[in-house]
Amino acid sequence: MKSSMVAFLSFLTLSSGMVSAEQVKPQITLLHSSTTSSETGEAFSYPAGTPKLSLAQVIVPKGGQLPMHTHPAPLIVHVMSGELTSERLSGEIAVYKAGDTFVEAPNSPHKVTNTGSTPTIFYAFFAGFNGMGKLTIPVN
Repeated sequence: MKSSMVAFLSFLTLSSGMVSAEQVKPQITLLHSSTTSSETGEAFSYPAGTPKLSLAQVIVPKGGQLPMHTHPAPLIVHVMSGELTSERLSGEIAVYKAGDTFVEAPNSPHKVTNTGSTPTIFYAFFAGFNGMGKLTIPVN
């Protein structure tokens, strides 16, 4: 009887811990809605082949620049801190700040510059394919 009571009390103790853990709900914030085009309206599709997803953290020092380049696959960028200015061959300019999220179409030449007063940190998630090579391709 005593061992049955101990087992029952142990069960109640463990069960109460599980119930409270189940009651905790995560906070989910959608940073960017699904899209079929880039911020500039360029439509894109996923490359052929076996999918390969990549996530890169990029830190651009104050005044630093990533010269004119393209990407072989669509990507979504989330700016964690700082300020980033993107310029296209057409001269079109977009400024992104901490908390901003944007989409880049593949093979769309652009350069990015840290125009803020602190280092800029952003994450780039590439929806690529196996064997696609470098994530960033310089444009001469």
